[in-house]
Amino acid sequence: MFTRMKKVFFYKRKGFLTDAFIVTLGTIAAQVLPLIFYPVLTRLFSPADFGILATITAITGVLTVIVTGKYETIVLIVDDKKDTANLLIAILLISLCSLLISEILMWIFSSEISVLFNDPELRYWLFLCPILSFCIVIYQCYNEWCVKYKYFANLSWNKITNAGAIVLSKVCLGWSACFSGGLVWGDFVGRLFSALACTLHALKKDKTVFREVSVQRMLFLLKRYKECPIYVMPAQLLNTVGGYLPVFFLAAYFSKTELGYYSMTMMLLTLPLSVVGIAIRDVFRQRASVEYMERGCCSDLYRRILIPLAGVSLLVFSLLFIVAPWVFSFVLGEQWKEAGVYARVLSPMLAISFVSEVGTAMFFIAEKMKDLMKWQITYFSCSLFSLWLGVYVFNDIKMVLLCFVCGRSLVYLISIFMTYRYTLGH
Repeated sequence: MFTRMKKVFFYKRKGFLTDAFIVTLGTIAAQVLPLIFYPVLTRLFSPADFGILATITAITGVLTVIVTGKYETIVLIVDDKKDTANLLIAILLISLCSLLISEILMWIFSSEISVLFNDPELRYWLFLCPILSFCIVIYQCYNEWCVKYKYFANLSWNKITNAGAIVLSKVCLGWSACFSGGLVWGDFVGRLFSALACTLHALKKDKTVFREVSVQRMLFLLKRYKECPIYVMPAQLLNTVGGYLPVFFLAAYFSKTELGYYSMTMMLLTLPLSVVGIAIRDVFRQRASVEYMERGCCSDLYRRILIPLAGVSLLVFSLLFIVAPWVFSFVLGEQWKEAGVYARVLSPMLAISFVSEVGTAMFFIAEKMKDLMKWQITYFSCSLFSLWLGVYVFNDIKMVLLCFVCGRSLVYLISIFMTYRYTLGH
C-alpha cells in the first residue's frame, strides 16, 4: 500500500512539475520574444509612434477592466464545466455590448478626447480601442479556461502565439511601410489573430460544452457572482488607472516623442523584472504560506529573501544608472539615447518596486484584504499628486518623472513596511 501511495504521489508531483515547466517556458518565451525584436522596431518606428501606441494601450487597458466586470477572476471557482462555459460566454456578451457602446462614444467624443490628450491624430485611432479590448477579453477568458481544465500546453502556446503575432505584425508592417501608423496597426492585427486563434482552439477542443449555453443560466451566474463588478472591478480599475497615470499625464502635457521615450523605457525594464520577480514571489508565497500556517509568522524567511534581493536590486540598478544612455543608444539606435536618460531617473523607483513586489503575497497570506485596498488607494493618490506636482509646479518632463519616482518609491516602501509587519504574526 505504501508503495502504491508513493507512486501516486510521485506521478502527481511529476505531473505538477511538468505542467509548471510548460507554463513557465511559455511565459518566458512570450516575454523574451518582444525584447528580441525591440532593436528592430525602434529602427522602423519613431519615438512618437511608440507614444501613440502607449496612449492607445492605456485607454484599451482601462476599457478591458471595466467591460468584463472582472467576472473572469472567479472562473477557477465555478464547479461545473457547463457553468464555466456559460460564464465565459456571458463575459464575452456583456463585454461586446459594453464595447459597442464605447465605440459609439469614441466616435462622438473623438475630438474632445484627442484635445484632452494633446494629440489631434489620436481621433483617427480611438475606434480601435474597443476592438482591441474585446480581443484582449477573448485572450484572457481562454487563458482562464486553459488554467481551470489544465490545458497547460495550450496555455503556453497561446501566450507565445499572442506575443509572436503582435511583434511579427509590427515588424512586417514596419518593413512594408505601405501606410502610416504601422505600429498601431501591427498591434491590432496581432491581437486580432491571437483572439481568432483562441476562439478556434476553444471550439475545437470543447465545442460540445459551448453548445449547451443558455440565457437563463448565464443570467443566474452573473447574479450569483455579482460581487465581482461591485467589489473586485473597482479595486482593479483603481490599480490599472494608477498604473497608466504617467501615460495619461505625459500624453496630455508633453509630446508624443517624450511619451514614447517613457513607454519604451518602462517596457524594456519591467518585462525582464516581471519574469524574475514573479518567479521569486511564487517561491516566497509557497514557503511563507506554509510557515505562517504552522508557526503564525514568517519574518525570518522574509528577511532571508528580501535582504539579498535588495542588495542585488541595488547593484543592478546602480549599474543601469551609469550605463543606461549608452546601452539604449547602442541597442535601440541613437535616437533612443534620451530614453536611457529616462531610465536613469526611473531606476530608483524600479529598484524599490522589484523588492516590494515579492512581499505583496503577505496581504493575501495574512488575510489583510482591507489593508490592500487602502494601499491601492494610497498608490493611486500618491501617483496622481506627484504627477500633478511635477506638471503644474515644474512643467519639465524630467522633473515630472522625478516627482513621480519620489511618490511611487514612498508607496513601495510603505508596502515593504506593511508586509514585514504581517510576517511578525498576529
